[in-house]
Amino acid sequence: MANENKLLTGMLVGAVIGAAVSLLDKRTREDVIQSCKKVSSKMKGYIDQPTTLTTDVKKKIDEAKDIVQEVSDDLSFVNEKVKGLKETTPQVVNMIQETRDRFMTKREQS
Repeated sequence: MANENKLLTGMLVGAVIGAAVSLLDKRTREDVIQSCKKVSSKMKGYIDQPTTLTTDVKKKIDEAKDIVQEVSDDLSFVNEKVKGLKETTPQVVNMIQETRDRFMTKREQS
C-alpha cells in the first residue's frame, strides 16, 4: 500500500513539474492563458444562460449518436462483405481445383 502511495505521489509530482517546465516556454504559456480565457468566457455564458449548456450538451449527444450509428452501419457493411467472401471463397477454390484438374488430365493425355 505504501508503494502505491509513493507511485501516485511521484506521478502527481512529475505531472506538476512537467506542467511548470512547459510553462517556461512563452508560446505555451500564451496558449494556456488563451485557453483559460476561452473556458472562463464559456463558463460565464453558461452561468448567465443555463439553457445554452443544456442545448450544447444535447447537440454533442446527438452528434455522438450519429457517429455511433455511422460506425455501426459501416461494421454491418463490412460484416456482410466478410460473410460474402466466406461463401464465395470455397466456390472459387473449387473452380480453381476443377480447372487445374482438367488441365492436368489434358496434359497427361498429350
